[in-house]
Amino acid sequence: MKILLTGAAGFVGRAAVNILSQDHEVTAFDIRPVDDYDNAVQGDVLDYTKLETVMAGHDAVVNTIMAPNSSYGMDGPGFDINVRGMFNLLEAARVCQVERFVHTSSGAVHGGYPEDTFLTYDLYPLKAGSSYDLSKLLQEELARNYHEQHGLSVACIRPWGIIDSDEMVTTDGQPVNGFYYGSIDRRDVASALKCALEAPDISYDCFYIFATPGGYKKGDVARTERMLGWEPVYRFDADL
Repeated sequence: MKILLTGAAGFVGRAAVNILSQDHEVTAFDIRPVDDYDNAVQGDVLDYTKLETVMAGHDAVVNTIMAPNSSYGMDGPGFDINVRGMFNLLEAARVCQVERFVHTSSGAVHGGYPEDTFLTYDLYPLKAGSSYDLSKLLQEELARNYHEQHGLSVACIRPWGIIDSDEMVTTDGQPVNGFYYGSIDRRDVASALKCALEAPDISYDCFYIFATPGGYKKGDVARTERMLGWEPVYRFDADL
């Protein structure tokens, strides 16, 4: 397939470039340069006209846009990037008749539930506990609406604490001093995106991904493994 990968220079996006390009033709799109990759386009998801022009002719979109964690305050751009950027992506996908839209969501869409809640693909309504959580919740609600109103095939992947376990850093480059039940390596997130891209018969669905014993107790990752044929390569010994 011909894939438009958005957020391609980012923490998950860079790993996704490497994994997706093994079997697909990937156009890497980001506001920043995508180093060491030839088929890259520099642009902003907030620029709808540019986005639609670049998306034309692609079979699928894999979205990994991820504003920095520090940018979700009232004066920061994170909320707008996540929400307006997602809207632009979905609308361009509708116009360009994209066949599959794979979105990097987050367990934060359930951040407003009690801590002991078992997290499932169909736990609804979504509940946000912070401004970041709310931006992720709205991304999924936009995606759900585009599926229901326009028939767009959408898969949402829900990781939690994404890290690079070789460098031992978080998405913002902060050091990782220990693991917790939500820890998952960015390469395992990227492989889940690829599995969701290639899975048959997805209308609208959401998939939790965890890589710890605690994570398997926290959410329905066993369903994800069964439905997508995915499992983590990088596992961490952390319980609830």
